Amino acid sequence: MRKFKRAVLLLLIAALLLPSLCACADKQSQKVIGTCAGYDVLYEELRYVTLSYKDMFAATYGKEIWDTPESAEKYRAELEGVVWDMMLNNYAVLATCAYYMDASSINDSGIDEAVDAQVQEAMEESGGKSAFRDSLKEMYMTEHFLRFCLRVAQLENELLYVLCDDLGVIENDLDRFIAWLEDGNFRYVQHVFISNDPGDDVEENRATAEEIRRRLLEGEDISTFVGSAVNEDLQNAAPYFLVKDVYVDEMESAAFSMHFIGDVSRVVEVDTGFYVMVLLEHNESSLLLQASDLLTSYQWAKVEEEVETFRPKIELELNDYGKSIDLLAIQ
Repeated sequence: MRKFKRAVLLLLIAALLLPSLCACADKQSQKVIGTCAGYDVLYEELRYVTLSYKDMFAATYGKEIWDTPESAEKYRAELEGVVWDMMLNNYAVLATCAYYMDASSINDSGIDEAVDAQVQEAMEESGGKSAFRDSLKEMYMTEHFLRFCLRVAQLENELLYVLCDDLGVIENDLDRFIAWLEDGNFRYVQHVFISNDPGDDVEENRATAEEIRRRLLEGEDISTFVGSAVNEDLQNAAPYFLVKDVYVDEMESAAFSMHFIGDVSRVVEVDTGFYVMVLLEHNESSLLLQASDLLTSYQWAKVEEEVETFRPKIELELNDYGKSIDLLAIQ
């Protein structure tokens, strides 16, 4: 639950790794729908984001929600809200880069060479150019938009180095970071997670989380729940260092409200479900061994925090064509 909100890039990675519904190619993919942060915004990006979220909505609310105009209309406002918000993500990164980096760095040929290498690797892993393009088509993707997303990701990597190494805006000294951690800026925790899966009763999940919390307060060991079917975060079976400014606000607030070993957090509600955490005793050597990775996570969270400050400063200005597009009609 870290503050990494590069959701378009995350959707992209998911699209390349996971099967999806088949979709026909759109001949209008290169049409400009507007501008944002000085860049032309193309239809291919809007189509990708819209159809990806329509799939997510169908998984959450039922695959039949898009079957009729009447049913789809019920979800119009929510879909439009999330899609138009998501459309700002890449351009917030680009706007941040434009502020901190010079034009020669942004347009460096090395960025494009890195993108070419990533695309070539993806082609080889897909079994060739034809199979690669077929896979992209099935994921609502075009190679042009893929390259754009990968270029934004490369620039964000460069932005990290600029903010850490060149400008010193973000801490880059491991010893100072460790001293900061030891000054009360982490909690060593374990959690149980109850996921709000499609079709779940959210209030029932909340009640389950509250029951787990009650039993933990009565002294039951958290390992009883972590290794059981009730815990739906099996990738996080071991305790971990929750560092300040790295995790979403809800988790951070709950974690830093715990002050003694064995303390139990309140039930933490996030978009995807409910967490209950327990404060555990940490080993100093373990902290030192993980400090470098923790610093990297901290640095990326700070980059994302900086990017977020630019979101209110940019706007997607639609042209007449862009204004005419009905998200519900996109296929």
